Amino acid sequence: MVILDEERQIQTEVTPARRRLIGISLLPAAATLGNLICGFLAIFCCLLSMRAEFAGPEYVFHPRLEQLFPTHIAAGAYLIILAMIFDALDGRLARITRRTSEFGAQLDSISDIVSFGVAPATLFVTLLLRPALGAPPDEPDASRLQIRAGIICVLVYLSCAAIRLARYNVENVKGEEAQRAFSGLPSPGAAAAVVALLALHEHLRLANSALWGMDWANVSRWVIALTAFSVGLLMVSRLDYVHVFNVYIRRKHPPTHLVWLIVIIGLGWYKFEALLVVLAFAYVISGILISLVRRRQDSSAASPTETSPRVDDN
Repeated sequence: MVILDEERQIQTEVTPARRRLIGISLLPAAATLGNLICGFLAIFCCLLSMRAEFAGPEYVFHPRLEQLFPTHIAAGAYLIILAMIFDALDGRLARITRRTSEFGAQLDSISDIVSFGVAPATLFVTLLLRPALGAPPDEPDASRLQIRAGIICVLVYLSCAAIRLARYNVENVKGEEAQRAFSGLPSPGAAAAVVALLALHEHLRLANSALWGMDWANVSRWVIALTAFSVGLLMVSRLDYVHVFNVYIRRKHPPTHLVWLIVIIGLGWYKFEALLVVLAFAYVISGILISLVRRRQDSSAASPTETSPRVDDN
């Protein structure tokens, strides 16, 4: 009997305790699922894009949607922008309802890897493999070198996005400091830089822009590949990036900032794709500038100060 009791005690110590999820908060979880659904629909737009190329120009997914989004890839890019809005809402709703939980954090990471990792990568690969305008289906819009370099950059981007989200789950600290800054470029910020260039590329491709004798659609494909590679490395870096909502939106601003708001609205009215590129890259570069400023301040503080020569009283 003593041996049996000891074996049961050992089994209870070795076997981990099972935790059962009793309930969840509906509003934050619904916003997170909205993020996930937008990411899936962006991938679905890639399938529609390839189908439209083989079905001919008469194939239209929806006439009204075609007026808003010129191509399926552009529609997928804007769906990822919508996923960013849902991603910002779920955290706010969780804090307002006081229902922050480990379940919400894990669900958010799963949604982010789809919307801000897999979806932008799939959109860019579809862009590279898509046939050129007016060309047979076996002639892609991009060259072989562009396709190979783009796929390599996309793999780096996707891998770094997964590492970034996994590291965030491990190192996440529930406190005011964690809500004001991020260690490394957040995955929504990296996705914003990529999809903003994707939307701009679709505009340049349809406009057949050849200003100054250059094919800007071809140039933009190289820029997207380089951007995907760069923001992927920034995601796994240790550069500090501010939390846009908590640092810039929630605090009070002087009335003069209304001028900048009017300038942003005017730029968006004139060329919305250009506005997305400016805002996305301003945030990407902000972390680099903050790091350079802090290093300069630390180096100046560590340098020995000049002292006046000692005067002997005697």
